[in-house]
Amino acid sequence: MSTSNYIARLIGPLFLIMGLGMVVEGDTVRTLAQEFLSNLGLIYLAGVLALVAGLAILNAHNLWVPDWRVIITILGWLSALGGVVRLLFPGKVQALGTGLIASPPVMIMGGITVLVIGAILSWAGYEHLWMAAETPKPVEKPPAKPAAKTLAKTSAKTSVKTAGARKTTAPARKPRAPRKRS
Repeated sequence: MSTSNYIARLIGPLFLIMGLGMVVEGDTVRTLAQEFLSNLGLIYLAGVLALVAGLAILNAHNLWVPDWRVIITILGWLSALGGVVRLLFPGKVQALGTGLIASPPVMIMGGITVLVIGAILSWAGYEHLWMAAETPKPVEKPPAKPAAKTLAKTSAKTSVKTAGARKTTAPARKPRAPRKRS
């Protein structure tokens, strides 16, 4: 499994469930976010965790390619940058976050965005599981048995070839000296 698939299999379901929770239980998530933002220590701790996660992703996967894998790289950079901002400016993060969660449409749009990113990464990370099940494996036919005449000709050719071939044998052992009997 590639690093891209491994990270997608970790982040995809997490984002999928988080986004679904933000869309379905928006009021509860908004209350959780308000409680979180009221504690500067939690913001600082979240910054440490986000920075570590972002750096881990970037160290393992810093690919700028034109396909779904670039999403992982972008998320790694956003996580590292978000961690740095939370560590350096926890008060500003608190003020900005409080303003953002006050608007229900922002929470729903954020939830939909996280849900879509989670769906893309989950699909990409687990795609090989259902694609392998859909492709039938070719059935191998056993080799046909040769007819008796063909088998006899093959045996004759083989014995002629091996007759002229040099045989290799194990080196001869040194003969033992006879034992003296008393």
